[in-house]
Amino acid sequence: MAYSHKQNILFTLLLLVASSAYSKEVVKVGLAHFPPYIEARETKVTGLAIDMLNLMNQHQDTYEFVPVRTTASTRHREFSAGRHDMSLFDNLSWGWGSLYVEASDEYLNGGEVYIAQAKPGRDESYFTDFKNKKMIGMLGYHYAFADFNAEPEYLRETYHMELTQSNNGSIKMVMAGNRGDIAVVTKAFLFKYLNEHPEDRNKLLISKKLDQEYHFVSIIRKGIKPTVKELNNLLQQLKDNGSLPNLWKTIDH
Repeated sequence: MAYSHKQNILFTLLLLVASSAYSKEVVKVGLAHFPPYIEARETKVTGLAIDMLNLMNQHQDTYEFVPVRTTASTRHREFSAGRHDMSLFDNLSWGWGSLYVEASDEYLNGGEVYIAQAKPGRDESYFTDFKNKKMIGMLGYHYAFADFNAEPEYLRETYHMELTQSNNGSIKMVMAGNRGDIAVVTKAFLFKYLNEHPEDRNKLLISKKLDQEYHFVSIIRKGIKPTVKELNNLLQQLKDNGSLPNLWKTIDH
């Protein structure tokens, strides 16, 4: 059966309408290495954030949340350049103050602890005063003891801080005892590390107090879609149906 020119045009228009009905608006989500929440090495990104994005994509048909790899030290600059418009497992106090952003409701908490090499007579009081101690932390991270100033020069000059690329490196440096005195490590990562390396548990003194308590939110550029209200509604739905609580059970936080 031959189709007329008008029928061909109508058929094409119907295909375009059907295609647009099923297309999602892309939302670029910047993800910097922050284990165990975000594992971003080379070009591959894995971890809890990817599982969370998958849940967000599966639960609605309006937006496609797409991961974009970034780094802790460049993510704000890349956000300003428009490379991504959103981030997960974040906080407004982590360098977002001057940028045109909004934050979602809190959806998870956690924290960071201090660790030192375990030695006879050394106890919690070791973490009371950082004077004359060399600190260890992650490049680009914001720490409460340093008033959330992540500038490498400031940290090196003020706290003699050794900056690493991984929590694993921070732990190893503390245990070695010759590269630094106190490291700040994400609690969830430390518990995961000790579960995998129980032989190191007695080598470390772990503080009872936190450097900071995480109050995780999603950061999103103001004036774009989804709005914060839409984002909060989506997160609440994932909480209510058990998807997010089940995801949080996969880590010890």
